[in-house]
Amino acid sequence: MPTGIRAIDDALGGGLPGGRLTEVVSAKPSSGGQTLLTQLLVNSRAARRRVALVDAADGFAPETVPADALRHLVWVRCQSVAQALAAADVLVRDGNFSVVILDARGCDERELRRTPATGWYRLQRATEISTVAVLVQTTCPLVPAVPARLVLHTPQALGCRRLARDTLATQLVVEITRGHADTADERAG
Repeated sequence: MPTGIRAIDDALGGGLPGGRLTEVVSAKPSSGGQTLLTQLLVNSRAARRRVALVDAADGFAPETVPADALRHLVWVRCQSVAQALAAADVLVRDGNFSVVILDARGCDERELRRTPATGWYRLQRATEISTVAVLVQTTCPLVPAVPARLVLHTPQALGCRRLARDTLATQLVVEITRGHADTADERAG
């Protein structure tokens, strides 16, 4: 599933791969996590694909996304990381979604780091036996044994907020820190 952000799509070989977990780390505030989420929702709507957003910190602001992009979205609001992992697992196993996004960007980093690895491995196994593309958004590297981890390092300047969403998306800088052997340590952007 193409994200609509060329640097990310190029790094992943065309978009989010089905049957795989992909972690995107927004290392700093304003580094592009919200731009990625918005572009992915817009692209999935244009492709008429259903998306589930598991909002681990209940921080999604639907008013920041074009209303039409929300038509194929199921939004699950959670109060903990454990609850979010359980919800993502159910949605992946459901099989009715092209993409499941687990957004943990607003969660407490200590809570994220205390999350047992077994929860992540369970989600990974459920994803592998499906065709669903799973995107995990975090603020720190978190998901163990993820096939692709992309890091958005560069915060966007305040002046960038006035740019059109498509223009803003072209300015994101992506670093691959974990992935397939042939793409590890490459930089896209």
